[in-house]
Amino acid sequence: MSSSISSLPNFPTSIEIELTQYQNWSLEITVPSVWTCFPKTPAEVVQVCNWAVGTGWQVRPKGIAHGWSPLTIPNVTPPGNVILVDTAKYLTAITMIPAQGSSGPRVRVGAGATMLQLLTTLELQPGGKGSAKGYSFPHAPAPGNLTVGGALAINAHGTAIPSPADDFNASYGSLSNLILELTAVVTDPKSSNPNQYSLRTFKRGEADAKVLLTQLGRMFIVEAVLQVVDNYNLRCQSYTDISASTLFQSPGSGGPPPNSMGSFLNQSGRIEAIWYPFTDYPWLKVWTNIPTRPSTSREVNGPYNYPFSDSLSEEASNLIKKIIQGATWLTPGWGQLMAGATRLGLDADNARDLWGASKNTLLYIKDSTLRVTANGYAVQTKKENVQEVIHLFTKKFSDLLAAYAWKLKFPMNSPVEIRVTALDDPAKVAVDPGSTAQSPLISSLSYDNMAIQNEWDVAVWLDTLTLPGTPSSNDFYAELEKWIFETFSGTFARVYPEWSKGWAYNSGGAWQNQQVLDEIRESYVTGRGDNDNWNFEVATLQQYDKHNLFRNPLLDVLFKPVAASATQG
Repeated sequence: MSSSISSLPNFPTSIEIELTQYQNWSLEITVPSVWTCFPKTPAEVVQVCNWAVGTGWQVRPKGIAHGWSPLTIPNVTPPGNVILVDTAKYLTAITMIPAQGSSGPRVRVGAGATMLQLLTTLELQPGGKGSAKGYSFPHAPAPGNLTVGGALAINAHGTAIPSPADDFNASYGSLSNLILELTAVVTDPKSSNPNQYSLRTFKRGEADAKVLLTQLGRMFIVEAVLQVVDNYNLRCQSYTDISASTLFQSPGSGGPPPNSMGSFLNQSGRIEAIWYPFTDYPWLKVWTNIPTRPSTSREVNGPYNYPFSDSLSEEASNLIKKIIQGATWLTPGWGQLMAGATRLGLDADNARDLWGASKNTLLYIKDSTLRVTANGYAVQTKKENVQEVIHLFTKKFSDLLAAYAWKLKFPMNSPVEIRVTALDDPAKVAVDPGSTAQSPLISSLSYDNMAIQNEWDVAVWLDTLTLPGTPSSNDFYAELEKWIFETFSGTFARVYPEWSKGWAYNSGGAWQNQQVLDEIRESYVTGRGDNDNWNFEVATLQQYDKHNLFRNPLLDVLFKPVAASATQG
């Protein structure tokens, strides 16, 4: 592809544009030279889209690129006629909307604002009535350098469910379920010129809104209005002295045993386990809503309070290089090293017991954290089944790890991460009077008739990480994924992919297993009506993108309708 601006005939001269490198979080997608423009307003995004009509160019929204799956662009050089529209430079406006009448407080935010910018702005707003200043969300993703648009595209989440510690009158599901209104660039069938792209605002009660709440970058969202809650103080306690056998043990018949993940979940509602392979003691984090600082807690006034996890020693860096270069037999030692570094770091940084405004303990992943690849799934089930799901998964993971090690293969060299959230229950959304919210249609936390009938109210997030390019990792992921879909099924549970991560594995990598892709699509059809299923999502997205600007190879493979024969099972 030519690097000359002449290769973009008649591109709007008022809009900044340059050739840039695109690189995703795990560094597995690196495209050295992609045209990237920087619109200053949503109207300029519309200009770019209408320029692209008839030129053969694709338009892809770009934020921070903190993701794993090729939802923006594939790892292809040259990338073809693709123009990236950067939202993070200018489309970052944040405006607080105070409570009015029966409507609670909300915030209007540009798609390019980061979660850190948003949470910081909310914290500074007057009028909040919580134990901490300002406003917040019931939970948030751990990375602060993540755009709101990117987070909403893939139903990003943190970890929390309602508990005795707190029960906000808001959704504990994904950020997508907090949307009250969004503005997108669309071809609007109801407009005076349905062939041109224009801005349209969708209210949460509109029938088509549920399609755009989670859309994987298949539409261009420029702004959203989100429901917020009064800010609150969180205590975050870190444990490294509870064994995996205790933390992940079978629940038996009497509910979650003491010191199991389920028991901590019942007490505080907010848990995360980080478990390095070939180690016996995970890093368990437990957040508890506590208005005043406990005497043993260290108050923190900003985020990112685990500096040991954001930089590596020379010894660790050398070990990583050897593992990547083929000395995978070093993996058990690497796991022990990182688990030990975690214990020492928590002590050295006085970080085992932190307390402060919610943002300051919820955000802890920086861009300098070790870049690993990841696969991820949300297992929807009943809250009472959480411990059983965790037990079954961790046992299978350990058994697979041992089986591969017996063959002198060590495909997993980074942590397993386990979190729990509520589902995207639309009844928790504070829509305007007379409106009825619907759950985000293809969210991993989508709450439909099947979830209601089976009394599923939570999802256990299972993420399995490893260094990119580790030998046998794709085979391991494919085997584990097959077991996950087979095991968490029926009335016990169901599995949805974590869209930003890896899924649909075969020996060649992620997003390539056609059987799994079919199962994913069909899972959004089973038990659903014609206006609330995968085919409705596909058709509605096409309606609002008449010229197919917002597509790419993965989205083309994924967003196919499910055949009628498959929906009748």
